[in-house]
Amino acid sequence: NFPSFDKNVFMNLVEKEKLEGYLFPDTYFLMPNTKEEEIIKIMHDNYNEKIKEISADIVKFGKSESDVIKMASIIEEEARTLESREIIAGILWKRISIGMDLQVDSSFKYINGKTTATLSTEDLNIDSPYNSYTRRGLPPTPISNPGLEAIKATINPQKTPYLYFLTDNDGNMHYATTFEE
Repeated sequence: NFPSFDKNVFMNLVEKEKLEGYLFPDTYFLMPNTKEEEIIKIMHDNYNEKIKEISADIVKFGKSESDVIKMASIIEEEARTLESREIIAGILWKRISIGMDLQVDSSFKYINGKTTATLSTEDLNIDSPYNSYTRRGLPPTPISNPGLEAIKATINPQKTPYLYFLTDNDGNMHYATTFEE
C-alpha cells in the first residue's frame, strides 16, 4: 500500500516526460513512501536495462526502437502467448507494409477505455490519432508498457498467410487470410 501515492501525479509525470511504453512492467519492491518521480525513474531505468539485452536485435530488425515499442505495446494488449504474439506481429507488420489500417481494438482501451466487447460502430469512427480504424500506421505513441516477451515477438514476427485475427470469448485466437473467413 502506498498511502502518499497519487495516480494523477504519476500519470501527469509520465505524460509530460513522454514515458508511456518506456516503463518496464515488472515486480518492484518499494518502500511505502516512495515518491511518484522515484517510481517512474526505477521503472524507466529497468526498461533501459532490459532493452539493452535486445538492442542489437532491434537494430538488426530494421525498425526504430520507437516503432518497435509502439507495435509491442499493441501486441502486449492483443495477445497473451508468445506464439500468438509472434503471429499477430507478423499480421500487423504485413498490414503496415501493404498500406492497410491496423484495425486493432486495443487502441480504444487507450482512447476511451473500451474493449472489443463494448465497442460500438460510433467508437470505430472516433476522431483520434490513436484510432487504428481511421488512421494508417502506428499510433503516435505506445498505448501500453510492453513486456520483454511482447517486444521480442514484435521483432521476431511469424510469417503466415493470415491478414486477420480474432480472439473469442474464451481467449482462443482465430486467424484468417480474408475478411470473409
